[in-house]
Amino acid sequence: MTADAARLNALAFPMISEEIRAVLTAKADALAHRAAADLTALLHTDFVYVNASGRKFDKAGYIDNSCVSGRLIFHSQKVSELEVRSFGDTAVATMTLDDHFTFDGRDVKATYKSLCVFTRNDGRWLWYAGQTMWPAT
Repeated sequence: MTADAARLNALAFPMISEEIRAVLTAKADALAHRAAADLTALLHTDFVYVNASGRKFDKAGYIDNSCVSGRLIFHSQKVSELEVRSFGDTAVATMTLDDHFTFDGRDVKATYKSLCVFTRNDGRWLWYAGQTMWPAT
């Protein structure tokens, strides 16, 4: 990377970090409101996700599981400890998630670690891939 490119990246980084935070906030909102159309708009066509139980989802499966089926009902999702690294039109974010949801009738409040990959498409960030896991004990 040239010195000029490094300076531009350093200037753009805070903006990219806030743009990624905005996508994560919109995702949490879509989950809590079971807004499948809103969630669909945030996910890349080739989206892939592995949850903390090791279950793999494509875009349609994630939307069905999170917004449509009724087995998983999010009440809230809070993001903290967000760190973003950008690589051109790709960004990788690590974070802590504090989730409150109902799964198969059980109320769950849990903290997870998560890694998400985003890609910039037509000037906006889309969630491309992710993995959530239990934090180390």
